[in-house]
Amino acid sequence: MRTLTLCLLLLSVAACGRFAPDRDRGPDIAVTEGPGAEVLRPQGRPGAGALPAGTPPGAGADGSVPAPPPPAADGLLGETLAGLGATGGPGLWLMTGLVTEPRPGRVETAGGGRLSVELRPSGAAPSAGSTLSVQAMQRLQLPLGQLANLRVYAE
Repeated sequence: MRTLTLCLLLLSVAACGRFAPDRDRGPDIAVTEGPGAEVLRPQGRPGAGALPAGTPPGAGADGSVPAPPPPAADGLLGETLAGLGATGGPGLWLMTGLVTEPRPGRVETAGGGRLSVELRPSGAAPSAGSTLSVQAMQRLQLPLGQLANLRVYAE
């Protein structure tokens, strides 16, 4: 009985390969016409063209990154939306486009949390988002999987 079951199983597996569709064959339907003018398409942004690959976030149409604004009298550089940075980078740091060279600074959360950090340049525009170290997010008691609105100050 075992032999008969085994033979039937082998025959059924062999038959499956005979009736299976050919995987190398193309689709059964070929499109010969493009969509007409009645098809709605998204509009492009005014003045927006394709930027070259590797252009930093927030760069202008010519690919250049605007300079960050100078600090205010109280040291305020601006506000940024920050997410979790590289998990391998130890220390308390914020990588942002609000600075062009590493410098000491501090960040404040909307909830009143305050922390001294090293401000590191990201190479992106000042309006682009920032990344915050894991240790800084933990000290500020921010959820690691969410974005945080931060005020950034130079010291």
